[in-house]
Amino acid sequence: MGWNIVIADDEAPAREELVYLLEQFHDVDKVTHATCGMDAIKKVKEQTPDVLFLDMEMPDLNGLQIAEIVGEIQPQVKIVFSTAYDQYAVHAFKLRAFHYMLKPYDEEDLAIVFRELRKSQLETASVIPVNATTAGATSVKLALELEEGIKYVFPKDIVYISKEGKYVQVHIRDQAYDVTYTLSELEQKLEPFGFFRCHKSYLVNLGSIAELKSWVNGAYNLLMDDALRSSIPVSRNYVKMLRLKLEI
Repeated sequence: MGWNIVIADDEAPAREELVYLLEQFHDVDKVTHATCGMDAIKKVKEQTPDVLFLDMEMPDLNGLQIAEIVGEIQPQVKIVFSTAYDQYAVHAFKLRAFHYMLKPYDEEDLAIVFRELRKSQLETASVIPVNATTAGATSVKLALELEEGIKYVFPKDIVYISKEGKYVQVHIRDQAYDVTYTLSELEQKLEPFGFFRCHKSYLVNLGSIAELKSWVNGAYNLLMDDALRSSIPVSRNYVKMLRLKLEI
């Protein structure tokens, strides 16, 4: 099978130029167009492509924002950033970009991308799969230092985390624990396990959200799936990103 590719660029001439160059490669099987950030996310969900050629500058979401969302919903997609400017390169590779191309497109640059893609494909095929349980992935726990000792909890059992004044609390389904971590430290530790910062004082488990309710002035509240049906505020700036992470 050949490569399944999505091109996300709001400029038609740039898309057409890239399509023409991609057609020169015999192992390109399918090319789908996206004209804005939201359309790119939609196409990635629908097409589950191997590669996303992603323009940095689009009218709704920029390339870095799209890459972050795609990394959550389809982490296997290889992202090749494309832009007329090179100042984004450092940020792009922090988001684990597969490659970075400058416009106008160059056939040799694209050939380098495909050489790297084929090399990556061969390396992946040669790796022996490791059972997740064997690797310890399912046994990892967060250590909560309490007065009486250390309590270990699975990330999936944490409903949300709150900052109450100077104190941070980890909320399990029917109990809360004061911890010595900062909210930022927990955000970094738990981000790979599906946690989202919805407010300056709250970090929520996306898997424990039951409802999103509209509030006042464009704000929302989350109803959590715990014993208390806790209500968590969502800052207006986070609503759009939260919905993209939650919904299929």
